[in-house]
Amino acid sequence: MASTRSQPPYGYCASDATHRARWAGRNDGDGADVARWHQRVSFLDLTTSFAQFARPTACFIGYASDLGVRMNRGRTGAAEGASALRESMSNLPAVAALDLVDCGDVVEASSVLATQEALAWAVERIVRAGGIPVILGGGHDQAYGHFLGIAQATGKAPGCLNFDAHADLRPIPADGPNSGTPYTQAAEWCAKHDVPFHYAIVGWQDCANTQLLVRRAEEVGAEILRAPMDVDDVQLLSAIRESDALALSIDLDVFAAAYAPGVSAPTAMGLVPDGVLLETLRNLFVDGYNIAGIEVAELCPEHDIDGRTARLGAALIFTLLTAYAQARLDA
Repeated sequence: MASTRSQPPYGYCASDATHRARWAGRNDGDGADVARWHQRVSFLDLTTSFAQFARPTACFIGYASDLGVRMNRGRTGAAEGASALRESMSNLPAVAALDLVDCGDVVEASSVLATQEALAWAVERIVRAGGIPVILGGGHDQAYGHFLGIAQATGKAPGCLNFDAHADLRPIPADGPNSGTPYTQAAEWCAKHDVPFHYAIVGWQDCANTQLLVRRAEEVGAEILRAPMDVDDVQLLSAIRESDALALSIDLDVFAAAYAPGVSAPTAMGLVPDGVLLETLRNLFVDGYNIAGIEVAELCPEHDIDGRTARLGAALIFTLLTAYAQARLDA
């Protein structure tokens, strides 16, 4: 399961002046009690040699591509999602126990698969060094690169916990994968390596999935949790319980369009980002699940309203990483 690639693939771009410029905001001083993320973030070129992370470390890697969305006939704009998320995260309050590292972007390569493989290379490097990759997207085809990178780093297929209105289990077309096929790719990878595929979908919308997708979800053994939900519902999913590691994905179209208008495929009656959701996300760490990677997908800034969706994505990342840091301290 280990990666055979020794050199960085085409598509990876280390942080540069443009990335640094996104991290800007209010400055109330340098004290720990007033610091914000833009004052604490550092920058890392993944093509260089670097030491293991000694503290809980979130490594941001942008997936600056909407090639998969275009191939899936969705509305474009997600290629700019990583930049918008960086800007929205900049003013978040610093968390003393958490280090923040910007590792640059994966940009559109020659194909969706080549772009996914570039992301997998970056994720593998981060996981092997003891960091938690936080993928800022970007078309949801990034989910396969996320899955593959964790598998290459750990030697095991991670379980996939996907907050999404859609199954993303479409058959892979002759012209290659797209934003609707990442979990088909993950299922096929597991079948090829003769290992179980653990997949759970939270926020599934019946009106967003054809009968073909219902059947494909049944065929791969996907577990489905529809809205509304209780705090304890996610803990009942066997995909969570049976996996040594989890690739956590939040496709922002899982939320109702009133809260997340700036996405590739808006959802009329999606999840509400309320206290139930926040407690559910925190409990993933409180209850000891091994979240090996986090991703936020399909933010389309050009379709957003007053930065509403970008701020929601940033708040979700803050919630997850705060819980991650606390769980590492308590371990």
